[in-house]
Amino acid sequence: MKILFVCSGNTGRSPMAEFVFKKLVAGDENFVIESAASKPTSGGDLHEGIAAKLRAENIPYTKHNARQITAADYQKFDKIICMDSGNIAQVKEICGGDPDDKIKLLLSYCGENADIPWDKNGFAKTYDDILRGCKALLDSLKF
Repeated sequence: MKILFVCSGNTGRSPMAEFVFKKLVAGDENFVIESAASKPTSGGDLHEGIAAKLRAENIPYTKHNARQITAADYQKFDKIICMDSGNIAQVKEICGGDPDDKIKLLLSYCGENADIPWDKNGFAKTYDDILRGCKALLDSLKF
């Protein structure tokens, strides 16, 4: 299962989701998990506040280099999971639509039509929502 998490700049929410999901499936080689931006990016590592929250939650992470999603990613990944509705619109534009119904909001796996917030106040809400969404996504993949 190949999953791509997407946010606007690929330095905050989507890499947080990438590393949270990697921890949830640690040791399971059936997953390829990456993240990307829905907007053009000049690269860059994790936002320091996001990195600090991951450390506080004992979520391992690696050096990160932000990148923008490409049309080729649509064919490469089984699921493209966006952090907000703006990302969905941008990704569909880049990918030429969503004929295979791969592009979803992360919190839709929790039955919610809601965006993941950019919570600069310690990123607690961002992390909590991403964790809930990632757990629900993983549950949806189990048979």
